[in-house]
Formats: sequence, structure tokens, C-alpha cells
Amino acid sequence: MLGGAPLAAVATAYLAACGVAVAPEAPGPEPVAKAVSFSVLEDYDKGADLTEVAADFRLMQELEVDTWRGSWGWDDYEPEPGRYDFAWLHRFAELAEAHGIVLRPYIAYTAPWAARGGTDDQYWNDPPRDVDAWARFVDTLVTAMAVHPNVLSYEIYNEQNVPLWWDGTRAEFAEVLIRGAAAVRAADPDAEVIVGGLVWPDAGWMEEICVDHGAASSFDIAPFHAYVETWFPPEQTVENFLGPDYRESYVATLREACGAQPVWINELGFATTPGNTETDQARWWVRAVATFLAEPSVEHLGIYEIKDLPTDRPVIGDPVNYHLGITYADRRKKLAFHTLDLLTDLLDVGTLVVADRELAVRVVAGTAGDVYRHLFRRPDGTQVLFVWDRTGSPTLELRLATPGRAAVEYALDGAATRYAAFDGRTLRGVRLEPDAPRIFAIEP
Repeated sequence: MLGGAPLAAVATAYLAACGVAVAPEAPGPEPVAKAVSFSVLEDYDKGADLTEVAADFRLMQELEVDTWRGSWGWDDYEPEPGRYDFAWLHRFAELAEAHGIVLRPYIAYTAPWAARGGTDDQYWNDPPRDVDAWARFVDTLVTAMAVHPNVLSYEIYNEQNVPLWWDGTRAEFAEVLIRGAAAVRAADPDAEVIVGGLVWPDAGWMEEICVDHGAASSFDIAPFHAYVETWFPPEQTVENFLGPDYRESYVATLREACGAQPVWINELGFATTPGNTETDQARWWVRAVATFLAEPSVEHLGIYEIKDLPTDRPVIGDPVNYHLGITYADRRKKLAFHTLDLLTDLLDVGTLVVADRELAVRVVAGTAGDVYRHLFRRPDGTQVLFVWDRTGSPTLELRLATPGRAAVEYALDGAATRYAAFDGRTLRGVRLEPDAPRIFAIEP
């Protein structure tokens, strides 16, 4: 398989043996230019030690990612009806600004006094009993934080398409979204409104809130999350997560039923559980970033998260949640930290052209298994190329439509070496090992 399009095994073997071009059954999309950005998610409770927060912000600065996403809990900031407590939040925003970091919080975690009561013993995932109280909280919060120009947006709740995170109906969520969005826009007209990120690209959920419940104009960005290969069924992989069904359902629903809002994957991550090594995590990040940014509709990737959770801290969900960081709980860097530092250096350049069809692939030795490749062009003319095989060990020739001056290969830790077998248009002798991506930058 190449680029996700299946080829018969016999045909693949024949093509490999003959050293002729291997191509997907259908050509990739025409090259498309799009805005691309990254963020880092890390949650902090009210009153968290700001020296610890500053240490995390310094890690973000090392990654050169200047956007933070995390929760601002209703339960933290209005602990009793009408008693608001934003003192720590102001210091947090000031600290972020001092580190050059902009903020995209999500507002969630219903205050106990405001919760309607749901089907479990929790309160924080309940719809509000009185939506007017919710709107007052949002208005008061956004009005208070409007003095901080680095607060760019507000996201309304989080992962609300599963009962664990929203113990109510879609109609109830739509009302919370509509009223919350109106409060944000009244208090800070420059702030964007983001609908809470869905656990997966749930087209039916989006269609219902947009069409049946009138929320189509209440949000500016439509995110979902991608913890594929950590959760989700085992047959779901990075490479098939956003297939034709995604384009024909989620993207089409936004276009036809909502408002054609931009699509973000504002949480994605892979856990270093006992079965997954640091190398597995780093390789996953290469595959995920290349695959998801190659999808024309996706404009933003949110890195979850900057560090592992300490094991003495309770988490929502299963123990895997403790191991999703790109550093350990004490901020010792995992390999994935260096990999993401490399990937953001290569791809976080404002605008990218997705140019997969400008790359021709030929198998010259070995047998191709599941081969994937993606090509991006940067504004400075540099081409960034990713290639990997999930199961086989072929040797490839990679021919570019646009010539370049030199090729550099990058290791997972960011180390760079000149790739000598490049004649200005073709990279020769590119041998793949199973599930080990190779990364090249072609200098203009």
C-alpha cells in the first residue's frame, strides 16, 4: 500500500521486483496551501505554583510553540454563586505574556452548586441547572480577562460527545454553546469561540447541534481529538483515522450544515506505557504530524502534553493518562520532545503547501508493505519529505517534481546529516525498516 491506497499484493511484489514506479490507485489531491499552527496542552488548577508553570512555559519556548491550551474550570473560578476569584488567573496570564505565550483556554467543569445532576455521582460533567448562571459566569470571566491581549479564544466545554465528559443531551450542550458564545462575543468581540473538541470527528453530533439545535453560527473553529493507537480499536491507525469517510462526513457536515469552520486537532498524543517505548512514541509523533497535516482540512495540531502526570495525582479516565507527556513528570525529556522540536522547526512556519502528488516513489529493492509518504513545501521553498513503511523493508527512489540544491536527513533526536545520494531531484537508496519513518528536508 502506498499513501493509504491499496494495491494487490501480487502487483506490489511485481512492481518492486521490476523497479518501476509504485503509485496509489487514485492520485492524491492537487497541492493545497493552508495555514498551520501548533499548541501545547497542560492543565493547571487554580493556585498552582507559578514557578512550576514557568518551568513548563520554558519547555514550550524550547519547542518554539507559543500557544497554550488548558482548562479554566467554572468550579475553580466561581466556587459559590456570584463569588468570582480570578486573582491567580490574572497572574497566570501575565506570566504567559512575559514568556511570549498566547492562551486558548477551554471553559469546563461545572461548579457543584450549578450542576443539574446527571446519571452519575460526579458534578463537573453535568449541564448547568440554570443556563443563565452559566452565561453570567462566562460574561464575568471574559470581561475580567479581556485586559490580557494574549487570551485569544474560549472553548466551550471539552469532549462533550461522550458521557464521561458531558452527562447531558446534545440539545443541552447546544444551549450552553449558544449562550456561552454570545457571552464571549459581547465581553470580548476579538476573541474566537471554539466548540469543545470532540473525542473523534463525530459528524452526526455536529450535524445535530448545528441543524437541529441552531448552534451553527455559535463557533469559529471545529476541533476534535486524536489519541489513535493509545485508545480506539486496534485496527484504527494514524494512517486510516482520517480516510475518505472523514472527508465525506465530518468535513462535509461542517461545510453543509455548520459554517465551513476551520478544523483543528487540538489534542493528540501517544502514551509511553510499559508496552510503548520512547522510540515508539517519537515515531508515532512523526507519523501523526505528517499524516494529519497532509489532510487538507486540518490546520492545527495540539500536543498533549508537556509532561507526564505524577502518579499520586488522580486522573479522569484510565492509568494510560499518566504517560502521555513528552517529558516525564520531573521534566526529563523523552525522545519525543526532541522529535517535536524538530517537527515544529520544519513545519510550524505559518503556511504550508501539501504537495504529496509532487513526489514519485519507486521501489528498487525489497518488498513494499504499507508505504506512506508526504511532501510539504514551505514559504522559503524548502521541501519537507516523510516516508515510512508499516510492515516492509523496501529500498526506494523518491523523485521530486521541484528540484532542490541539497538534501538533509533528520534523526528522531533532531540530528541532521547531509544525504549524499541526491542528484538535485531524486533521493536514491532510501531503505526503510518497519515502522521507522525517515525525514528529509530538501533545500531550495
